[in-house]
Amino acid sequence: MAGLFNSYYYGKAGKADFTVENLPKNRRELFFQTLRVRFSGIISVNLLFLVFCLPAIVWTGFNLLAILAASGLMAETAEGAEAALDASALQNTAGMLTTYLLGMVPCLGIAGIGSTGEMYVLRNWARDDHSFMFSDFKDAVKGNWKYGLLAGLINGLSLLLCYVAYMFYGNMATTNSVFFVIPQMFVVVCVVVWWMINMLIFPMMVTYDMKFGQLVRNCAIMVVARLPWSLLWLAVTALLPFILVMYIPYGIPIVAVLYLVIGFGLTGFIYASYANACFDRFLNPRIEGAPVNKGIYTDTDDDDDDEDDVPLPPRPDYSHPPVQRYEDLPKNGENKPETNSEDQPSGGEGA
Repeated sequence: MAGLFNSYYYGKAGKADFTVENLPKNRRELFFQTLRVRFSGIISVNLLFLVFCLPAIVWTGFNLLAILAASGLMAETAEGAEAALDASALQNTAGMLTTYLLGMVPCLGIAGIGSTGEMYVLRNWARDDHSFMFSDFKDAVKGNWKYGLLAGLINGLSLLLCYVAYMFYGNMATTNSVFFVIPQMFVVVCVVVWWMINMLIFPMMVTYDMKFGQLVRNCAIMVVARLPWSLLWLAVTALLPFILVMYIPYGIPIVAVLYLVIGFGLTGFIYASYANACFDRFLNPRIEGAPVNKGIYTDTDDDDDDEDDVPLPPRPDYSHPPVQRYEDLPKNGENKPETNSEDQPSGGEGA
């Protein structure tokens, strides 16, 4: 009974969670069943990933306090409840945001290194594959840290350039021409596309041996091909924290606690499940020997089991020893039954 509950809460580190008979029938069942079994493991991976996020967390904390303090000063400079805020205070806050995003570039680069290890473990769990968390995390970071660092730096630069370009074209649209809204929206679209690519690029770099340019190109093709689903999962993982922060009392500490406990791991698990589905649809069928629909029941699973049940060929030089029946065995207190006289050497007649 104890083993059953341990399997429910902790899963099996080096084994798959299902046998052929009880494999999930579709990806929705696979997602929720593996999420249930690996829930505590996702929390552990989240805590391990936080080690690489410490620079970003510390930098965000300091700048958040500074921005909130500046916002308080902005409120004090207002002449009334509906009065316009002081322009210098607004400019000061914009400068602080630029400084914050500039500092986040190397911080997200370090976080990108940790994302390789996190995504390798979560990718395995999402497709019902075994994974030893600490050793697999370490090996994935060791083998993919260069691409992880590069992808993380691009993540930071995308946020910085998006903010600077958005503010620049916004000011141009206000002072010069409304047509500057077009490049402003184009910048937003480019950043959204990159962050949809970001959902797939880390699972792909720990799964396939490709150059970085090939990773970006293949991820972009799959994102565009599955555009509605890509937008859905990006919105689910990005808008929910934003809504909590903006419209829920004490939203900032609530979101902070959630991400410190499970937020990064749960987001990565969603991305890994979506990436596995994209790989099985677009990449794995084109690669000879690559498994397709791993963790999901298919008709070929039963066929594979039947093929394994091949009888062994008989050995002509082997003879099975004679089998003695149970009723012929001696009982307690009785002597062994006498052997047949035909089996004993004839002494009297030959004498």
